[in-house]
Amino acid sequence: MWHHWALSTWRGPFPFEIGLFFFLALTGFLITRILLRERTLGDSHSLPWRVKSYAYFLKRRMVRILVPCYVAMIFAIVVGAADIQRYSLLYFIHLSNFHMAYMEGWPPGTAHYWTLAIQVQFYLIWPLVVFFTPRKAMLSVFLLCTAIAPISRMVLAWHFPEIYHNEAITTSSLDYFAIGALLALAMERGMAAGDARLKWGSLIALGGYLILYIFYEIGRPIAGFCVIQQTLLSIAFAGLISSTLSSLKGWPGRILENPIIQHIGRLSYGLYLFHNTVPLFLGWVLPWLWYPFFSGPWLILRLLAFALTSWGLAYLCWKYLEQSNAPTPHKPTVSSLPDS
Repeated sequence: MWHHWALSTWRGPFPFEIGLFFFLALTGFLITRILLRERTLGDSHSLPWRVKSYAYFLKRRMVRILVPCYVAMIFAIVVGAADIQRYSLLYFIHLSNFHMAYMEGWPPGTAHYWTLAIQVQFYLIWPLVVFFTPRKAMLSVFLLCTAIAPISRMVLAWHFPEIYHNEAITTSSLDYFAIGALLALAMERGMAAGDARLKWGSLIALGGYLILYIFYEIGRPIAGFCVIQQTLLSIAFAGLISSTLSSLKGWPGRILENPIIQHIGRLSYGLYLFHNTVPLFLGWVLPWLWYPFFSGPWLILRLLAFALTSWGLAYLCWKYLEQSNAPTPHKPTVSSLPDS
């Protein structure tokens, strides 16, 4: 939200968008863990299970994700987000990431939907990968998926100059999901949460990422290594997820246990959906927020209005859309396993 709202001079060099990339890696881990459990249960039965499990997975994911998403998209159309008004079909069928990849800039109010499009594509394809890949080949397939991302970024950068945003192409983001999936596979095969080897490996990867990022920011990118920058970040995220599962101690743990932080976590999907459209909405109903008075240090008042409005919309989304679509408790079957 700060990345989308604040002036560039206020943001500084910190890559606030890494929060998004962490979410993609976390998605790869959580979803793969669910699918691996489903496969283990399915393989223990003699009856066919894959099609039924795939359909159940899509129903459970899509109902919880798409109902709030489509409400937010309609809201964006109503408040005047021009790109979704013009290309609504691409947004509604979750192919907007390919459309945005060819845009020189990002569309105001709806730029964040490229990430949701990639999420939905992942939900459609990844269960098939987990369910139909032979178990002996699963590690190799996940590693291959990880390698596809830097290769994709390299090919797109070298041969497709008309694509302005390589990261919006699905294959270029595959390493986030795949490295999260590798963590889920390793833990299924016995690796303990907080494994020391992963911890040190993730710290080394984080160091490599920081070196590449800093050199890029100062205008001296390290040729040939930039394509693995995000892969290194994904490895660092895998270590963070593993450490969190083993219980973070000290001030990080206290922060995560704070009721305010957990409240924000509960509303995070709604904040994600609505925050980028809120400035358009407030420009429509409270145009005086853009008077010259709200400049310089007083700009913080406008940002506060953005934050409170986003919170209100996210709370309504959580209470009336996300909660109403939450699955009811049930006994696990071949086609339904608990998320945690």
